[in-house]
Amino acid sequence: MAESNDYEAERLKNIKENERLMKELGVMGGSSAIGGPSPKRATPTKPKKAATPKKKADTTPTRIMPSRSSARLAGHEADSETLKRKYEQEAEEARKVAEAAKRARHQPFDLSGMTGGELEEEAILALESTLQGLATNAASAAELVDIKDEKKRRSGKKEDPERSTERKELEDILNKMTLKSAAKVTPKRVYSMAYHPSTDKDLVFVGDKEGSIGVWDAAPTASSSSKGSVVKKEDDEEEQDAEDAFPEGTAWTLQVHGRSPVTCIKFDPVNHNSVYSCSYDSTVRKLDLATGKSDEIWAGEEDVLLSIFDVLSPSTHPSAYIDTPNPSLDERSMWIADHRGGLLHIDLREKTRRGNNTRRWQVCEKKIGAMSVNRLAPHCIATASLDQHIRLFDVRALASVVKQTADAPYNYKGVDADDLEAAQTKAQFSSNKARQACTSVDFSPRGDQLVGVSYDDVVKVWSMDPSSLFSEHGLKSRAAVTKTHGTAKAGGRKSGVKKKEPDSSTTTSLFSWLTKAKPLKTEEDVALAIKQEQEAPPPSASQRPDDVLADPTRIPHNNQTGKWLTMFRARWNQNPLLEPHFTIGSMTRRAEVYSADGTLLRSLWDENLVTAVPAVTCMHPVLPARLVTGNASGRCTFWSPDG
Repeated sequence: MAESNDYEAERLKNIKENERLMKELGVMGGSSAIGGPSPKRATPTKPKKAATPKKKADTTPTRIMPSRSSARLAGHEADSETLKRKYEQEAEEARKVAEAAKRARHQPFDLSGMTGGELEEEAILALESTLQGLATNAASAAELVDIKDEKKRRSGKKEDPERSTERKELEDILNKMTLKSAAKVTPKRVYSMAYHPSTDKDLVFVGDKEGSIGVWDAAPTASSSSKGSVVKKEDDEEEQDAEDAFPEGTAWTLQVHGRSPVTCIKFDPVNHNSVYSCSYDSTVRKLDLATGKSDEIWAGEEDVLLSIFDVLSPSTHPSAYIDTPNPSLDERSMWIADHRGGLLHIDLREKTRRGNNTRRWQVCEKKIGAMSVNRLAPHCIATASLDQHIRLFDVRALASVVKQTADAPYNYKGVDADDLEAAQTKAQFSSNKARQACTSVDFSPRGDQLVGVSYDDVVKVWSMDPSSLFSEHGLKSRAAVTKTHGTAKAGGRKSGVKKKEPDSSTTTSLFSWLTKAKPLKTEEDVALAIKQEQEAPPPSASQRPDDVLADPTRIPHNNQTGKWLTMFRARWNQNPLLEPHFTIGSMTRRAEVYSADGTLLRSLWDENLVTAVPAVTCMHPVLPARLVTGNASGRCTFWSPDG
């Protein structure tokens, strides 16, 4: 018993000694801090997550792949030569299929062929009824206004300073724009877009990355909720309120080109039932809306990609008849730019021609990404190229001072230096260099302003006089054409029609533009127009500024679209009666509207329905404040004024 008491006393003594040592070492609490249960910490309550709205069912078609098979069960050894050859053959077959899909489709197609037989007969009939009769509803800007009344209204505004200006009127209607509909129109990324001139229907044609052209009836209607591109709800989403669904309009997809990007879409300036489109499959095709048929207009070399084109016609300007490399009664004249720095000219009266028979001139060292023809001076073409330049060419000099070439060089190293120097010193009369590649250029409908976009995060706007857009060699070529073709085509020196003297005060005014832009319907009108153009005194080089592209208005703008977005292109509103303004996409997921002086007039954005960059923009060519945008997923939005 005494031994147990001694042991207990020794144990307690050791405990006290340990506690003393631990306190000296700074371990507070003694032995209670060792081995004892740790105090409970107050755990903060997690905030409740906000209820996430139900997502729409993903209706994107999924590719059904063959089931995978085991190489071991098939008797193949790992890393065997037999297995390697099998994989190489499969990869080669897949590559050939992909290349075959990208090749041009030269044959004609009807609506059923362009839809791949996937649309029901009811949907095809709805598309046909939408396309037919559009030309009768189209109108030009000159037809929508009485020029005399418009002149009185504008002169009255100047006399009364209290009345709103053109800018104020434009801002008022732009501020009324709201998002009307949004829908996925094309399967892939949007590359190009064109708005039909019809005034009673909002019909938009959208080109995508894989050769498809989407036809979108954008205006929301009562019938659009039951057919077209409206997505049907799944069983678990039928309980969702009807008011949560946003209008989508009606959309159809037509496989017009091979599976290559549709880089440009334009309507025929005279017959709005014809839609021209070009693609990286090196073809230009025409879609006839009245018959629903697509035909090939022109085909170039398979490895020369087409970037953009523009169409001239009698409604453009009378001088379009004589200021082309093929002067005559030129009912349709098309200019095309390719990715190897070439300009091509096509007379659409000619039969379908292939690449080696086309008039082509090497004007740039690298790819021409954008091009625009001046409506008031159709001999002037602006180009934006990968060599960091925006250039102005007088195409009248191309046929006389620049050698015509049929074959495009493989790359910039194969460009003939002498030909390029002749083009850029004789046919070119002005240029502007940026710090990085130039991606867009566009002339205003009045022909007196030019907007360009470059990758160095700037948008430039130039103001110019259309009468100063020429080169000395172009004037010499014009005089030669007048001497050779002028009197014969104009019907001789004697004419029963009295020549109308131009008003020097309004030579480049809006109303002069409207007068000159009237279509010439008869051969007599054509002969008179040619005679007046040829008898007009030539412009003087001494009165032209030293550099037409000097001192632009610079607008800071983030243009770093990167690899997965279509590059931004600034596009003027094509109605010359409105205050000049252009649209462009923005990396902030907005569609922006700018005036010619760089003022941001309107920024369009919706936080719920616009969740990607609207890289491609397009406005109605006649009606104001009607805008369509497209993004990298093929989704488009339609904005218009209320009411």
